[in-house]
Amino acid sequence: AAKEAWQVEEEDEIDLIGAHEGVHVDGFFVQPGRGVECRVSKPGWGERVIRVGSREWTKEPISLSSEECDTTGDTDVDALRKQGKIAIYLSVLDQGAEKRHVIGVFGIVDPVKPEARSTVAALQHQGVDVWLCTGDDRVTAMAVARSIGIHESNVCAGVKPQEKADLVTRLQKARNPNQRAMGKQIRANNGPGKVAMVADGVNDSIALARADVGIAIGAGTEIALEAADVVLVRSNLHDVVVAIHLSSVVFRRILLNFFLAMCYNVIAIPFAAGLFYPLTDFHLPPALAGFMMACSSVSVVTSSLLLRRYQRPKIEENGVVHGIATCLERIMAAIGLARGTRYVEVSPSEDNEIV
Repeated sequence: AAKEAWQVEEEDEIDLIGAHEGVHVDGFFVQPGRGVECRVSKPGWGERVIRVGSREWTKEPISLSSEECDTTGDTDVDALRKQGKIAIYLSVLDQGAEKRHVIGVFGIVDPVKPEARSTVAALQHQGVDVWLCTGDDRVTAMAVARSIGIHESNVCAGVKPQEKADLVTRLQKARNPNQRAMGKQIRANNGPGKVAMVADGVNDSIALARADVGIAIGAGTEIALEAADVVLVRSNLHDVVVAIHLSSVVFRRILLNFFLAMCYNVIAIPFAAGLFYPLTDFHLPPALAGFMMACSSVSVVTSSLLLRRYQRPKIEENGVVHGIATCLERIMAAIGLARGTRYVEVSPSEDNEIV
């Protein structure tokens, strides 16, 4: 990436840190949730400690006597944050000095995915309480939350990795209140909440592992992919809604298979046991009984294989999710086995896809 930015040939070597001029960089380490630090030295320069990261990290006092209010760069950072950018500081500590000096600020643009707003709206429409938890400053977090439709009371900003995991724990212990989604009353769940965490960064790995369901973006860091239960290979946020929809379809199919197997056995077992022999003078031959046993398994397996015809739901910009419901699923929804699920007819011409 650096060679591409400097527009040089692949075989050419870029001396980004001035190593050919005697510049030496060492002592590099990462402080999770705060920033990075390294030492830079060169004959004639002396040694300097460079920090890049949050305000507290880059302006951290060396001693109690050096602790004072330093507002360098704060005005520029506030302006960047109001634009929804991630603002970080760059500070230098000279050898023997007692105070770090901020020499620059950076505004990093982490653009919101185009499908983020419709994904949040779709989850809220289904009665999911959506939260935004980030290590960025609250001004930046609020700007992003407003752009994607998350209520300001559901925003946690400036949190460290462990605090993200603590938020997951608090949400798991909390009882879900009655919610309204798209003007319709959602059935309240008075039990402990189930929490799904969608993330892609190193700082999110603890929360991903602690959540009931950890969902990682495919383009995220390796540690996040390892900690997650589900990986969105296409890095499309709509697949979060699709994964929830697919899990609901699979669960309903399990209930359907159980219902069919129970009905089949309730009817067939009395015949196989000879319960009706005194009335009908008919008994089930062993060969026919074995065939009927096989038919029971075939019916359940066939029902499960029909999941290959699963059709990906269509998500509109306003968050309305359109899905395909079979006649059996409508019957199950009518009798309460698929409570809370909304079906809308769409054209069957959409491409089938298994996530």
